[in-house]
Amino acid sequence: MLKEQSQFLQRSLFFADLLLIALGWLIAYGIRFGLLHPASPYALDGLIAALPLVNDPAPRALDEYLTFLPGVLVLWGAVFLLSGLYQTRRATRLPLVVYSVARAVALGIVASLAALFFYREFSFSRVHMLLFGVTTAGLLVGLRLTIYTALRRARQQGKNLRRVLIVGAGKAGQRLARAFRQYPWMGFEVLGFVDDRAEVFEEPPPGRLVHDYIPRRLDTLGGVDDLADVMDRLGESGQHVDLVYVALPLRATPKIEPIAEACSKRTAHMCLVPDLFHLGLLVNSRISDVDGLPVIHLMDEAPFDGRQVIKRGLDIAFSAAVLVLLAPLFLLLALGVKLSSPGPVFYRQTRMGLNGQTFKMLKFRSMPTNAESKTGAVWAKAGENRATPFGSFLRKTSLDELPQFINVLKGDMSVVGPRPERPVFIDEFKEHVPGYMLRHKMKAGITGWAQVNGWRGNTSIEKRIEFDLYYIQHWSLRFDLRIMLLTVFKGFVNENAY
Repeated sequence: MLKEQSQFLQRSLFFADLLLIALGWLIAYGIRFGLLHPASPYALDGLIAALPLVNDPAPRALDEYLTFLPGVLVLWGAVFLLSGLYQTRRATRLPLVVYSVARAVALGIVASLAALFFYREFSFSRVHMLLFGVTTAGLLVGLRLTIYTALRRARQQGKNLRRVLIVGAGKAGQRLARAFRQYPWMGFEVLGFVDDRAEVFEEPPPGRLVHDYIPRRLDTLGGVDDLADVMDRLGESGQHVDLVYVALPLRATPKIEPIAEACSKRTAHMCLVPDLFHLGLLVNSRISDVDGLPVIHLMDEAPFDGRQVIKRGLDIAFSAAVLVLLAPLFLLLALGVKLSSPGPVFYRQTRMGLNGQTFKMLKFRSMPTNAESKTGAVWAKAGENRATPFGSFLRKTSLDELPQFINVLKGDMSVVGPRPERPVFIDEFKEHVPGYMLRHKMKAGITGWAQVNGWRGNTSIEKRIEFDLYYIQHWSLRFDLRIMLLTVFKGFVNENAY
């Protein structure tokens, strides 16, 4: 129900925003060619003198600007949807509201100017576009403040409140309660928890460190078997239970049927929120459906969406730029490899990437061609002398990794992601390192969160996997850009690069 109400509000906001964009377009026209144009009878002479940019010959006809309004609405509507403006979490605090609207409007202006670059038959006023952006941003922020203020006031007055009882005070139940508190305008009031444990303490919210968080004791209204009595007792006190959210772990599945029976004898709605956090290995978890049947994805690759398309586009653009701009350096390094020892310039090594698929990863060759003929695959470690002198330099500076941008261009790898490993080592690690194979739920990368934090080379595999899984679970385009920036300062020369 929270999702349905959120989606309804998002859709309503979207169509209201389109109306405000059109209004902003008209207001900007009125200001630009009315108040600020010398040929207009409504011109403000003093203001015109202070703004020399507005001294155009004659005002443009309103019909000309109205002709372009449908295209502007389509373009800005698409930009607003892609910018994440309608994600519910952005509608909680005033600074976030202003920031998200300003960001979306700025992207809309940039997209409009880019589109107008290819249209030369009509010259838009720069002042009109500036006024359009400022006016529209003000209208959008004003609308959101009005809506949220009215909703909060109504909820505070107890209007249209839905009272919620949460069965299970584990991580899932507490996270659910935090969500209801975070979005009070949705109108959900948590009456309390029902749990079999005698004492339940609040879990630290996401992002808070355990050692600096003082948990408080949660008041439970009774045990799971006492749910019917708890609901009746609350009803008698005037707190009728509208919704029962069941957030129990899988081991408590037998208790769900009695809970459903208790709800069926009353008017409370029942919602199931499986507590799966105890599994500890959730990667890209989400819910989908197959012919109407709900399917819970616990361990899966990232779903294909617009962000994936943008990530692939950035990979192609960035790797192509690197290969072109660093072509002279590539030639010098290739010459150094050739002069250091006989053999090919590139070393092709089998690595495992997305969903366990293997590919040939490219490196500048840093060892003699027969370096592993007697020892077989050997894990690189400090103090080894298998590399040539020039190859040792390549490894310490990570310049031997540059040819992997060719792998990125081919689609085998991404610029950012978990580092790919050799199958011979994976067969060993997957048996001893919990969650090791989950790192293959995302395309392998040249650099990654583990690498910029120093977990590379002969370091702890467990810590490396911990950072890789953190990256997969919290992946975003902004996170990728942050890692790329950190790589420039911390990713090339490292004490664990050898």
